[in-house]
Amino acid sequence: MNRKKLRLIYNPYAGRRRLIQEMDTAIRVFQEGGYGVTVHRTESPTDIEYTSSLSTDVECLVIAGGDGSIHQAVNGLMKIPSSQRPVLGILPVGTANDLAFGLRLPQKISEACKVIVQGSPFEMDLGEVNERYFVNVFSAGLLTDVSPKVDVHVKNRLGQLAYYLKGIETLPTYRPFKVEYELNGTTINEEAMLILAVNGISVGGFRQLVPKASLIDGKLDFVIVRHSGWPDTMRMLLHLVGGGKMSSDQIVQFQTSELKVFTERPVFSDLDGEWGPDSPWEIKIGPKLTVLC
Repeated sequence: MNRKKLRLIYNPYAGRRRLIQEMDTAIRVFQEGGYGVTVHRTESPTDIEYTSSLSTDVECLVIAGGDGSIHQAVNGLMKIPSSQRPVLGILPVGTANDLAFGLRLPQKISEACKVIVQGSPFEMDLGEVNERYFVNVFSAGLLTDVSPKVDVHVKNRLGQLAYYLKGIETLPTYRPFKVEYELNGTTINEEAMLILAVNGISVGGFRQLVPKASLIDGKLDFVIVRHSGWPDTMRMLLHLVGGGKMSSDQIVQFQTSELKVFTERPVFSDLDGEWGPDSPWEIKIGPKLTVLC
């Protein structure tokens, strides 16, 4: 019997170690779905990317983790020629699971496994920044360095709240930065606190932050938060945490498929919760990726 091959890469610390308790269930569902399964316990983010980049021997690569783990897997997969690239399956066992929310994947592990076995291929957009891919969001400025700094044990205990607390802690001392970009033939200068380029509809656990965003429209939704002092920014963030809509004179929003952004000083960035390239940035829609959903 010729079985299709599936590789499961899992982050043992993701999401309160939920997958560890249900590993046998996951493997059983995959096997019953006709897959021969190999399992790889990841040792680091770079290990996820490296292992994914070598996965030409399987038809399906499943990543169990959060958005950061998916980010690493995708950047590994994109090193494989499209004719040899496996489809991506996702077990959303991370903290925010923004991409999984956008794809409407079930949170229950057994049900997510069934989606991988029975689901349909979905061609989704990828974002690209300076030759690095992202699946959900590029961010630069305020809050950008929060995700990599949050201790994994604190994140597992407090979940998304850990990010908010760490971000609010840094707000009073954050320095805004000047940005320049060209949009529709016009050069625009802003003093910014935060820049987002969003591919999906959920960012950092904020559901419907950019409700017009789409994973298939060939565009990125840009959000620029202008500098207006930290008390105003604090009020805006608390409004968003409380479920309010993003609407303020402090906020600039637009859609485009490509944007070059220059800054007066070096500013680092974040891609899907992982460290990204420093400015300047060429941010654009990249190629498509096939995901099971």
